[in-house]
Amino acid sequence: MKFLAIIEATIREGIARKTILGMFIVSTVTIVVAILLFQLNVVQQGLLLPVHSHVRTDVNGHVTTNANALALAGVTVLDMIWMGISSILLFLCVFVGVFVTAGFITSIMEKGSIDLLLSKPVPRWVYIVGRYAGAVLIIFAEVAYLILGLWLVAGLSLGAWSPGFLASIPIITLAFAGVYSVVTLFGVLTRSSWFAIILGLALYILGSIVIPLGQFLDRLLNGEPTGSLLGTVSTVLHYLVPSQEMGRAIASIILHQSVAVVPLLITVGLCFGYVALSCLSFSRKEF
Repeated sequence: MKFLAIIEATIREGIARKTILGMFIVSTVTIVVAILLFQLNVVQQGLLLPVHSHVRTDVNGHVTTNANALALAGVTVLDMIWMGISSILLFLCVFVGVFVTAGFITSIMEKGSIDLLLSKPVPRWVYIVGRYAGAVLIIFAEVAYLILGLWLVAGLSLGAWSPGFLASIPIITLAFAGVYSVVTLFGVLTRSSWFAIILGLALYILGSIVIPLGQFLDRLLNGEPTGSLLGTVSTVLHYLVPSQEMGRAIASIILHQSVAVVPLLITVGLCFGYVALSCLSFSRKEF
């Protein structure tokens, strides 16, 4: 199929640029370091310890229960390590992944490349969707390789198999896909990969830091969320900026807590929406 051929060409372009190889080498080194660390007795013993004892005794000798401790019941130090690694990977995959793959969209609009593509009997939208899917698959493969590698090392060394850590693979990929959908749209509109990167990452920072900060300030200044301008802007942007609360979703899964599904569904919807707008814009462009 032509669609699969475009995906394959995108992956081949990534290989030609040495981007996939570079990320693969870094992931492999990380896995090797983890293998060495997990062989240390002190590490093996420490990682399996519970994070917090949920039962404690007060000054009168009565047993008391701490709410935070109950929330962490059954959570080990290894779970907290997985949560930290997932958070770092989430940040790196979004930022590094966008820099690595932004050129996949703008390169097809360069003089010579676009003339060759338009001469073929292929709908324009197929090129955008194929390039987008190819970039997402590249990041998915890199994330899956590293996380699966670390998970297997921990499982074989410690006998601790944490399925929650594996669940971070699709969520991190979704976070990248959300940001990359915005980068794809701006890449098509501006034909500039750097401009698309700046705007895409700016929106990600807006959604991940500025909006939560605005909501916190709104609650701090007004008590419960109100109809203030700050609260209204935060609410509107919440439904326009993808990849929000992905880190919280990963932490909830690893810590065996309930996961907020709505942010995930919003990001999925925005991915489809922004990619559809990219296809529409690309189909109407004059070259």
